[in-house]
Amino acid sequence: MTDIRFPARAFGSAVLLAGVLVVACSDDGTDDPGDGAQPDPQALFRNVQEELVATCGGANGSCHVRGAQAPRWLADPDPYASARAYRGILPVTRDSSDSILLTQVQHAGPALSRYPVLYDKVAAWIQSELPKPILPATPKFSVQDGFNVVPLDTLAPNLSGARLTFLAAQANSVLTLSALRVEAPITANLTIKSPFFVMLPRSGKVVADPSSNGFEGDLTVEAGTTQELFGGKMILLRWDRAGQLKLVFNDITSTPGQGASQKCTALDVFRDKALPAMQTQVDILADDTDGGVPGPVIGKGSCIGCHGKEPAAGDPPEPAVQAMDLRAWSTAPADACAQARNRIDFADKTKSALLLNPQGKGNPNHPMKSLAESDPVLAGIDAWIQAEQR
Repeated sequence: MTDIRFPARAFGSAVLLAGVLVVACSDDGTDDPGDGAQPDPQALFRNVQEELVATCGGANGSCHVRGAQAPRWLADPDPYASARAYRGILPVTRDSSDSILLTQVQHAGPALSRYPVLYDKVAAWIQSELPKPILPATPKFSVQDGFNVVPLDTLAPNLSGARLTFLAAQANSVLTLSALRVEAPITANLTIKSPFFVMLPRSGKVVADPSSNGFEGDLTVEAGTTQELFGGKMILLRWDRAGQLKLVFNDITSTPGQGASQKCTALDVFRDKALPAMQTQVDILADDTDGGVPGPVIGKGSCIGCHGKEPAAGDPPEPAVQAMDLRAWSTAPADACAQARNRIDFADKTKSALLLNPQGKGNPNHPMKSLAESDPVLAGIDAWIQAEQR
């Protein structure tokens, strides 16, 4: 059951924060001032207003007061109203550490982090303005070219095994996310509301703009199934390759459910047809390093050789293994079969990633020379796919 409305901008355009070359002030995140009696937000601001104007307003107010040289977020006649209304100062994530005031770095003006006492006062004011609780969000994560996995299991009860998956391509300052999909756990239905990506550069203002980097509407993913995340694509501009992302939800909940068994129904065919095909030597391409397509042929390999490769001691699994873990193919083929089964599109088996990627019709970063549709490798994999039942 899926209720999907149109995304705010399915391809998420520029992360511009309308004029946010903004905010004079600050580098680090902020610690929340703590719970207790609710302070008066306006009183907290008035207490710091004079010092804030002196620090960030510029000579004779030329910076953030009159806006002659920078955006006006301390504008007369009321700097308090001006600051509250300026987008990004009170972050939509409800997390004060995402404020553009607290994450701004040294620029034409100073960073607030240079003035710890002032910084703490501003942080306390921002926190007092924000409604509670903080919106649910994934931990921040780095992005690698190709396949990425982001766990969602900590965001709501009973979501063990829930995750977001996507393909990423980075070129210059553009990050393209495609094949965005949400997987629900086997024992719970997952409902999410209006998620949006937040960009956390290595140094500088956090960018949290749902209108350009998010989706609008509700999505329900039934237990044990996978759904495309709205349009399944997002383009983030002014991306810092050394930065990180987090995905924030206006809401995320779970309800009891029971998905179909993930066990293979055609294990014998997997052993007899698919595994031999997956061990067949094919041409391997050089890994992509710049967000484009993989390079020339560099040697021979196989599906098992990539998706069944054990990492060196202490290293994480290879990206191919994270995408589809076939490491148990020889010792526990039923487990490997179950992993591969997750890449079958039961609504239209011809669109299964197991068939599209080897033909060069799926993941553009798949480092394998494309096979013809009639290739024996595809025939062996397809024989098993056709035999598998829900």
